[in-house]
Amino acid sequence: MSFDSLSYLLFLPAVFLLHRLCPARRRWIVLLGASLFFYASWNRPLTLLLLSVIAASYLAGLCLAKTEKQSARRLILALTLSLCLGLLLYFKYFRFLAAALAALLGQSWKLRDVILPIGVSFYTFQAMSYVIDVYRDPARVERHIGYYALYVSFFPQLVAGPIERAERLLPQLRAGGQGSAEDLRAGLRLLLVGYFRKLVIADCCAPFVTAVYAAEAPDGSAVFLGTLLFSLQIYNDFAGYSEIARGSARLFGVSLMQNFDRPYLALGFRDFWRRWHISLSRWFRDYLYIPLGGSRAGLLRQFGATLLVFALSGLWHGANWTFLVWGLFHGAALCLELMLRRSSCEKPWQKALGVLLTYFAVSFAWIFFRAVSLPHAFALVARLFSRWNLSEGLALLGITAADGLWLGFALLSGELLHRLSQGNERPRDMTLIFLLLCVALAWLIRLAQGGENAFIYFQF
Repeated sequence: MSFDSLSYLLFLPAVFLLHRLCPARRRWIVLLGASLFFYASWNRPLTLLLLSVIAASYLAGLCLAKTEKQSARRLILALTLSLCLGLLLYFKYFRFLAAALAALLGQSWKLRDVILPIGVSFYTFQAMSYVIDVYRDPARVERHIGYYALYVSFFPQLVAGPIERAERLLPQLRAGGQGSAEDLRAGLRLLLVGYFRKLVIADCCAPFVTAVYAAEAPDGSAVFLGTLLFSLQIYNDFAGYSEIARGSARLFGVSLMQNFDRPYLALGFRDFWRRWHISLSRWFRDYLYIPLGGSRAGLLRQFGATLLVFALSGLWHGANWTFLVWGLFHGAALCLELMLRRSSCEKPWQKALGVLLTYFAVSFAWIFFRAVSLPHAFALVARLFSRWNLSEGLALLGITAADGLWLGFALLSGELLHRLSQGNERPRDMTLIFLLLCVALAWLIRLAQGGENAFIYFQF
C-alpha cells in the first residue's frame, strides 16, 4: 500500500491503536507484524527476499561479534556484502548489464523480465551499514532477532528511506515507548506537511511535466518550464514521502532523521548534497568516499573517489545510462568546485546569484534524470538551446491562469512547510486547518479523476 492510498489511512490508525494497547515489552511485535504486512501488501512472494536479507545480515553480525580472527571476519563481511550487492545486481541491474554486454558483443539476446522488489535499494543499504558497523566495532551487534528485523523492515521508512543507522534507530525501537503528546502533535504535523507536498504541489506539477517529456518535439521554452516544474515535483514528492515517513514513525515515539533541508537554497553542489537526500549522501560518504581516502587524499585521488561515488549514486537510482550521466554531472561539478577552491560569497547579491546558478545547474541535470533514454535527454537539451516560442511552450504545458496561481501559492508555501516540518514554529490552528482543507480537496479531485501519481522514489 502506498502512503497516499486510502488503505494506508486505515492501516496507520489501526497499527497506532494496537501499539498503544499493547504492553511496552511487546510493542515491537506489533510494529514488526505491521511492517511485514505492509511490505507483503505490495508483493507477498518478495517478502521472502526481505526476510532473507534480514536473516543473512543478522547472522553475519553475530558471527562478526564472536569471531576474533581478522581474516575470518573479512571473509564474513565480504560474503554478506556480496550477497546484498548480488541481490541488487540481479533484481535491479540484470537486464541493464546483459543488454550492455549484448551490445558490446554485437549480439541480440532475448532477456526475461525481472520483477524489481520495491524498496530493495533502501533495505539492502540499511542492512549493509549494520554489518559494516559491527565489523568495525563488534560491540554494536544486536542479538535480539526481533528488534533487528524491525530495524531493517520498519514500515515508515522501509520502501523509500530515510536510510537509518542501527546505532540511531535500534535504541528507539528497543525503548518501546508509546509516544508522548508532543510526539503525537509533531507526527500529525509532519503527516499533514508531507501530504500537502505530495498531493497539492508534486501531483499538481506532474501532468505538466509529463506533457513536456512525452512530447515528440517540445519547444525550448516548454523544456525549460517543464524541467523547472520537475525540479519542484521531485523535491516535493520525495520530501513529502520523507515527512510522511517521519510523521508515521513519530506517532510510535520514533524520530527518523531529516532527509531534506531546503536543497534549492544550496550555494554550490557540495552544499546541495548536504541538503538533498541526506541519508543517502551520508551513506556513500561514510562507507565509500572516506574509505577511498576522502578529503585526506591528494587532489587526483579525490577526483577519482568523487566521480566513482556519484557514478554509483546515479546508478543506484536506476539501471539506465541517463542516471549514470546525471550522477557523473554532479560528480564533475563537485570536482570543478574542489579545483577552483571558490571563496565564500560574502555579499548578499553574490550569495543570491550563487544560489540561483546552483539551482539552474541542478535543474539542468534533472533533464537526464527524467528523460527515458540518453537520446531523449540529448534531444531535450538540443531543444532547450534552440529558438524559443513561449506561446507554443505554454500551449504544450496547458497551464491555465488558475494553474499558475495554484503553483505560485505552492511556491510561496515552501518556507512555511519547512518550518512546520522542523517544529521551529508554533502554527496557528487556522494554518493547519487551511493545509488540511487543501490536502482534502486535492485528494477528492484525485478520486474524482480516478488517477494517482506514485511516489517517484518507489521505483528505486
